[in-house]
Amino acid sequence: MTTHAERLAPLEQQHFWFAGRDRLVRKLLDHHAAPEPVLDLGCGTGRFATSLAADGRRVLAIDRAPDVLLAPAGATVVGSAERVPLADGSVGTVMVRDVIEHLDDVAALAECHRVLRPGGLLLVLVPAWPSLWSVRDERAGHLRRYTRRTLRRVVEGAGFDVVTLRGYQLTLLPAVAAARWYAARRPTPDAAASLHQEEHPPGPLNTVLGWVNRVEASMVTWPVAVPPTGTSLVLVGRCG
Repeated sequence: MTTHAERLAPLEQQHFWFAGRDRLVRKLLDHHAAPEPVLDLGCGTGRFATSLAADGRRVLAIDRAPDVLLAPAGATVVGSAERVPLADGSVGTVMVRDVIEHLDDVAALAECHRVLRPGGLLLVLVPAWPSLWSVRDERAGHLRRYTRRTLRRVVEGAGFDVVTLRGYQLTLLPAVAAARWYAARRPTPDAAASLHQEEHPPGPLNTVLGWVNRVEASMVTWPVAVPPTGTSLVLVGRCG
């Protein structure tokens, strides 16, 4: 049976969403002078961790699905985000990119806090707007989508200080909301077609959306947390 991560692997090479997220996270790592080693917790295919290691960063990558890992030039470990197989205070930065919505977020963030050194950096990306919940979330194995309030609460509850909390892909929010509404109200074939188009946008549209994401990614270094919302939320925290 093909796993969700295995289905994503070929999409990551060209899809605007993955390219935009990569650019966003790189900017955050640079802007906040992310201390090393950097842990990519729930790394999926391992593609992004591999690219960071190729840039000279010390990277650790952990995922519970060993069959889809592409080992970076660092260390790849099979393990769960809820029970991270690392020592206390052993990493400088933890990235959880679209991970905690799949599992026990309280347990996972507590583990992030445990393995981080004091003052260490936490980067969290999650899907936003519970009202956008659809079969797309179910297919992806999501348990929840977040509001700013619920994300802040669970992160602070784990002992982190929130540095910034902003939205991402605000420009896409109306289109995604419309697509989810349409898919929820049409027969299965039409819904499937709508979801397929989300995962495989036409080439010209993919290019345009890539440029839109590039603009939004450039905003993460602004002193004001903009945009305030979007299809995703991006949180930067420090280990207290």
